[in-house]
Amino acid sequence: MANEATTIGQTLRQARLNKNLSLDELQQITKIQRRYLEAIEDGDFDSLPGTFYVRAFVKQYAQAVGEDGERLVAVLDGKASLEPPLPQRPQPERVKGSRKALHVEEAPKNPWIRLLPVIFFTLIAVTIIGVVIWMTIQDRNEDSLIKDPGSSVTVEQPVETSTSTSQAPVAESSSTQASTTESSEEQKMVITTTSNTQAEANMTITDATNPLSLEFESTAGRCWVGVMVNGGYVYQYTLETGDKQATTLPTDTQNATIILGASANVTVKAGGQELAFTDEGMAALRKNINLTIGYKATQ
Repeated sequence: MANEATTIGQTLRQARLNKNLSLDELQQITKIQRRYLEAIEDGDFDSLPGTFYVRAFVKQYAQAVGEDGERLVAVLDGKASLEPPLPQRPQPERVKGSRKALHVEEAPKNPWIRLLPVIFFTLIAVTIIGVVIWMTIQDRNEDSLIKDPGSSVTVEQPVETSTSTSQAPVAESSSTQASTTESSEEQKMVITTTSNTQAEANMTITDATNPLSLEFESTAGRCWVGVMVNGGYVYQYTLETGDKQATTLPTDTQNATIILGASANVTVKAGGQELAFTDEGMAALRKNINLTIGYKATQ
């Protein structure tokens, strides 16, 4: 596996250089830490968090530089090779006699020999085109299984009401009524989902408390969690089954990205409200949740 890892790393690095991308630029595109990108290019897959992340990061890297991630993972598993074996051409035979005699004797005997390489590479091209068409059809079939989350989902906190007894003094009743009116006018945080796919969800949060708190709970298995603000990680943690963790975004953060290694294994809450980003048709794969945050107006 070491040789395959080194070859895959060299292939990805060359593809990155061909696109004139630096490791920092690639980190911004893939949301993968630079040290993991360097480990992939060096073939040091043991430095990655685990087998799941090796496959996920290789696919993400390959997609960013225009390589076939599925094929590279197959190479890593020993199910494919990076380059098809070249056809072995027959060694030329030495024929005694003059050039004129050689031309006269061989021309009518082997008219198809010159066409063999053309036929061989034509068959390879047809095979590759067939595989691409088949993979395109498979991708469309998988996309059709993902349910459309609809235009938006709004989650609101329950409305709190206050009551007063009929026997309370008139002054106290007036105070309670004023408090109830003020409470009903208090701004409530609202979470709106603008888009949601298997790989990425975009959500808008309005009237949030500043700073905004985030809570993570692993419910079905291990999951790596990262939080990025302004292109850098402000939080990273690997949750085990049953783990609960929390963090708070920097004050006045308006844009943040939550990266989940296995999105179906974890629930996420923002400001105490759960984010709806999973679906029955979505696999437990890496997923980014992009948050656009607006806060309550200060008086």
